Amino acid sequence: MDKGKLIYILTMGWTLVIYGGLTYLFAKKKDYMLLSGFHRRPEEEQEYLQKSGYLDAMGKLLTITFWIFVAVFILGLLPIPYGFELGIGIFLIALLGGMVWVQRYEVPHKRKKKTWITASISGASLLFIIGAIGYGYLDNDVQVNHDTFEITGSYGVEWKIDTIESVKLLDALPKVKMKTNGFAPGNLLKGKFRLEEPYGTGRLFIDKKADTPVLYVATQDDYVMINRKNKNDIDDMYRKLIESIEY
Repeated sequence: MDKGKLIYILTMGWTLVIYGGLTYLFAKKKDYMLLSGFHRRPEEEQEYLQKSGYLDAMGKLLTITFWIFVAVFILGLLPIPYGFELGIGIFLIALLGGMVWVQRYEVPHKRKKKTWITASISGASLLFIIGAIGYGYLDNDVQVNHDTFEITGSYGVEWKIDTIESVKLLDALPKVKMKTNGFAPGNLLKGKFRLEEPYGTGRLFIDKKADTPVLYVATQDDYVMINRKNKNDIDDMYRKLIESIEY
């Protein structure tokens, strides 16, 4: 088992244990004090929420989303393209949408306000997540000038040409050991990853479906690896970098 998968199992597994424990205490043991703000409510409101079905609905929501999270955890272990990402999306929609749905059981004089607040927070959260993921999928432009080498967009860099120590074309991407700070849905690798020696940690902008050489550009303390679906694009980047370095 590689280190990246082990870290995934430990972090996701621990999160699953915590989420499952909270779900068990709330849904099975009826420990409603775990619900944020519940203990500060007047006794008549607490009694109403129990009779209206609010607390039971919250327990069902936690139980359903827990089992969705279990499925997400399993999907992350399987070689299914975009399985983990789709699973997380379903989990978030179920959780955030469920939180809005539960407000129908809220105390009458607070129901409308709570519904609007919850719906606004849920909608804003989903839009932010969708926007962040969409931004991650955007292609990074590579710009080579006489004095600078720049990769724009998420996880991009800009280096002075005179700091570049190595430029070469690799036949294939070296073995990736783990993601340290990156974006890796499906066949896309973008951000910081740790590779097998002698490479160590650097930035990848890789489409694993692209059957083309990998451009390797390194400074003294960092490197990037880039590929493109069109081999001519990589050849053009390589040529421009060599010309700029020799200029």
